[in-house]
Amino acid sequence: MAKFNIHNWQAKYLIKEQTTYGDIAHSFDKDVASFTQDLEKYLNEPKVKAVLDAGLADGDPNDDKISYTTRPIAVKKLTPTQNIIGFDQSVQANLTNEYGSLQSIFDGTPVVGGPIVTYAGKYIIDGHHRWSSVFSVNPGANMDAINIKAKSGFQPEDILKAVHTSVALDVDYVKRATADEVENLYAKMNYKGVLGKVNKYIKPEAAEIWAENGYPNNESIATKIFKNLQIIKNRGFISTAPDRSNMPQVDAAGSGTEEDRIKDLSTGRINISPPFKPLNGKISTKKL
Repeated sequence: MAKFNIHNWQAKYLIKEQTTYGDIAHSFDKDVASFTQDLEKYLNEPKVKAVLDAGLADGDPNDDKISYTTRPIAVKKLTPTQNIIGFDQSVQANLTNEYGSLQSIFDGTPVVGGPIVTYAGKYIIDGHHRWSSVFSVNPGANMDAINIKAKSGFQPEDILKAVHTSVALDVDYVKRATADEVENLYAKMNYKGVLGKVNKYIKPEAAEIWAENGYPNNESIATKIFKNLQIIKNRGFISTAPDRSNMPQVDAAGSGTEEDRIKDLSTGRINISPPFKPLNGKISTKKL
């Protein structure tokens, strides 16, 4: 049996500690899909996980803070950060009035569940299908949003990683959007297809609301929806947009609400930017 050497053990341990910080920094430099794969591994490594939860211990009280406001945001000003938006998810609810929200969308103050999450008043971080559903009827509407303020040096994909980290530390797993196949409107959407959706899904209650707002038949409804979805299609998405399965889900089951998870980021507790090494050089696995 080889003789145990305390000096060799200490050297390897210190190298491992330094590697931890470097690995985290390297992960944040990767694309969103690769980052989420690393994050899933980190959640199973208590010391690495603790570093991600130790933004307040790194000697810089402001480097990890992400401020936000809650306010209505103009639908037409927003750009997607994912490269797949479901065709059905963008139109079906407006043809059935399943959630009773259609008239509120026409009115310009849509009631479509909780607030979406945006960045810098320009980019959608979470809530793409609620946004596209509203846009398909009324691009002039304003949606309630938790808007993360612009942070120096942070691009939209960096905010996606930050939100992924905050949610993962709260629910203890990487919550992803459903991987179900969706008919991507960027690839599939055209007038014939929209008219087919209207003919397939339209319900009397929804048709009545459309008629009251100046769209008395399926063809006029399809024309309106197609025009608006064409704007979404032509504008596209950010160049670094991941697919739907790699998008963060702020409404993941866990403690608190969507805003509570953003609050974790606003305190600076979630470690999302260098320095990752705690000021005292020690890593605590106890939750802050």
